[in-house]
Amino acid sequence: MKANRYQQPDRHLEDDMDTQDNNPTPAESTDNVNRDNDASTSGGLAVDVGKAMPPTMAAQMPVLGNPQPLGDQESGQPRSLLADGMHFAGNAILRGPFSVSGQVDGNLQQAHDTLTSVVVTETGRVKGDITAHKISVMGHTEGILDSGQGEVSLHDTADVHGLVRYGRIQVNGASLNATLERVAPGNKQSPNA
Repeated sequence: MKANRYQQPDRHLEDDMDTQDNNPTPAESTDNVNRDNDASTSGGLAVDVGKAMPPTMAAQMPVLGNPQPLGDQESGQPRSLLADGMHFAGNAILRGPFSVSGQVDGNLQQAHDTLTSVVVTETGRVKGDITAHKISVMGHTEGILDSGQGEVSLHDTADVHGLVRYGRIQVNGASLNATLERVAPGNKQSPNA
């Protein structure tokens, strides 16, 4: 006896009652074969009742191509991402671009031998200091944003509290409750030094 894994919309309860007999007549077994054929042509799967499902064929499984590792297209540096809904508590040393969509409670600092960028997306929240050559904020930050002689971009959805140190700055309607400090060319001293 076979059962259709997915029932057809035109199948009724009366049809099920007729096929419950364990000894089908030749006409009923022809109906079962036709139903099995209908199931296979409509995408359904016929399985013997009481038997396990057949193993999934690899040809039917979605196969991803060779995924390219996340990285900065220009420099080949590894890219890091803190996804929305994730919470990170602690300090991080960055060796490549970093995108914050979740919440960070701690400091984000670029490694001494690299120039990195940090993006805080609309859902991102950082409570701590960010030190990077390029900082772009669309979310919420509390602390020091220090790009040294680099660039800081504050977008219209940004909510920034604290101190902003920059070489160049772009403010596009952000909610800004911060002290702005421009770093003169040739001056590399940071408030943390």
